[in-house]
Amino acid sequence: MKEALVDEVATKLYAEARRRLLKNAPLRGESAEGRQSAESLSVGELAALELVGLSTEPFEKLGVQDPLLQSIGDYMALLETSYSTSEAAKYLKVDASRIRQRLREHSLFGIDYDGEKRLPRFQFERQQVIPGLREVIAALPEGLSPLDVAEWFLSPNPDLEVAGQEKPLSPRDWLLRGAPVGTVVALARGFE
Repeated sequence: MKEALVDEVATKLYAEARRRLLKNAPLRGESAEGRQSAESLSVGELAALELVGLSTEPFEKLGVQDPLLQSIGDYMALLETSYSTSEAAKYLKVDASRIRQRLREHSLFGIDYDGEKRLPRFQFERQQVIPGLREVIAALPEGLSPLDVAEWFLSPNPDLEVAGQEKPLSPRDWLLRGAPVGTVVALARGFE
């Protein structure tokens, strides 16, 4: 009985998360005319995808291997751990209008969600914005998904090695160390 209730709740959460994720137009996979992307591909384009092992067929396996489920979980976790505008203002000890201004200037990274902005925590440390964030955000290509931006900031980058350190640093850790911002800006410009 208890397992059935857990399964029912999980199914409802999955459906709601999927609905919200698919509402995000860049992730929906539709052409400008509203057709599914696979329908708008030519025969040659479909053959090229198949040649490299890709398919336009929907992913059928459900469970932990489902890439949509993984993306939804990651996206929801990113949103749930992010600050609202007022929470970010309280954390930084500034007025909420200052946070909104910085979002407009693109000196803070925000995610549109349910009519408000969410600010991922990777850009903050010890009640401050991480050093060099404004320059790095300005250098990132437009149109990146929030998951791509978060993963890029938090993942070790082989171009950010420090002598005596076994593993390379993430862009976030590099900036927190006070290392040259220009190094991360150059990586952001080359991000694909």
